[in-house]
Amino acid sequence: MVAVLLDLDDTLVDSTAAMIAAGRTAAAALWPQAGADLYEAAARRFRADPRGLFGAYTRGELDFTAMRRARVTDLAEHLGLDQVEDAHGRFEAAYAPAFADHLRAFDDVSSLLRRAEGQGWPVGVLTNSGAAYTAEKLRLAGLEDRFEVVVTTDDLGYGKPDPRVFAHACSRMGSEPAVTAYVGDDPLVDAHGARSAGLYAVWLAREGAGHLGAGTGHGWDGPRVSSLADVGALLAAREADLGTGAGAR
Repeated sequence: MVAVLLDLDDTLVDSTAAMIAAGRTAAAALWPQAGADLYEAAARRFRADPRGLFGAYTRGELDFTAMRRARVTDLAEHLGLDQVEDAHGRFEAAYAPAFADHLRAFDDVSSLLRRAEGQGWPVGVLTNSGAAYTAEKLRLAGLEDRFEVVVTTDDLGYGKPDPRVFAHACSRMGSEPAVTAYVGDDPLVDAHGARSAGLYAVWLAREGAGHLGAGTGHGWDGPRVSSLADVGALLAAREADLGTGAGAR
């Protein structure tokens, strides 16, 4: 039996769309005279995070609040906007409800979960988000209580692509890496990271503006799908290759 671990953001839920919509709202709250073009630029820069601040958070170099504060400061510096008093607090106050209003699960999630349930495959989540934020995203998307385990950056204090995180998630699932599949949208953090940790890695290359699937695969030569609906067939073939009673548990 195989086990399945899934990324969260832009794999199960459309975080890119929600982040850009929320970023526009938050930028307008901080800089009401800036105009629509700057709001759009701020939203897209916040999502893109070109300074790699989220990566520093996942490596345990910054806590979540410091990471987000630095990203808001970066917006003002890069776009030539005024530094606003309590910019981080005001940004978050406007951003959070807008993000919640726009976050949706992808339509293809339910088909994979039904297939997994029918096949008896245990399914978990492994994400670089923090525990509280992850729980809220799953609740907003109607996906709470759908997974056997949910592993976040808070578990070990750091996240993917560190191989210890993948090993920890497999341990929580009660599965060996070789019989555990990992599906995620980031070819470096998810696909290459999972493969390096000994898992069966699948790159979810979603099409559409803002999603990593629309760009380079960073040399990825393994399994690639454009929809979660296509993952079930790959896992069934993988299970057949491993043989009956492969011992996922």
